[in-house]
Amino acid sequence: MTKHELLQCVVETLKREIENAKQSLESTSKAATEAPGAMESHSDTTKSQMSRLADEMQRLISEKSLALHTLQSVAHSGLLSGAGEETQVGSVVEVLTERNGREFYFILPAGGGIEINDNDKIVCVVTPRAPLAVALIGKQQGQTVKVRIGLQQHDLTIISIQ
Repeated sequence: MTKHELLQCVVETLKREIENAKQSLESTSKAATEAPGAMESHSDTTKSQMSRLADEMQRLISEKSLALHTLQSVAHSGLLSGAGEETQVGSVVEVLTERNGREFYFILPAGGGIEINDNDKIVCVVTPRAPLAVALIGKQQGQTVKVRIGLQQHDLTIISIQ
């Protein structure tokens, strides 16, 4: 897939996630409305718990909507045009790891954690603030970077940059 096709898959994934979150918000809000309040049942905290859950779901929808808007802007910005010599935001980076072999990362300003199946490979979206992206940005093909994930340090060799 091209970078634009990968980006479109990320956008579609975000749209589905937003729609699912909206459906969950609707059912959670309904449950909060129908749950007994403190005046009806002093020991039942369902109403307040469901209300807090609905608030959190609304926050998640807002975050995903902002990410969607950001990525839709990226599609029209020219950020994805061409392959650079150095890894940057908009790059698809293929790395070789000591444990898992080849891995693919798409560095985007939003949408971190989304995985796209591109034929037989999985491309994982990372944001520029992610430790992995911080280690990769500015590096060139052939370079090895060290990245700490949790308590372990990993060596990644950059195979290609698109």
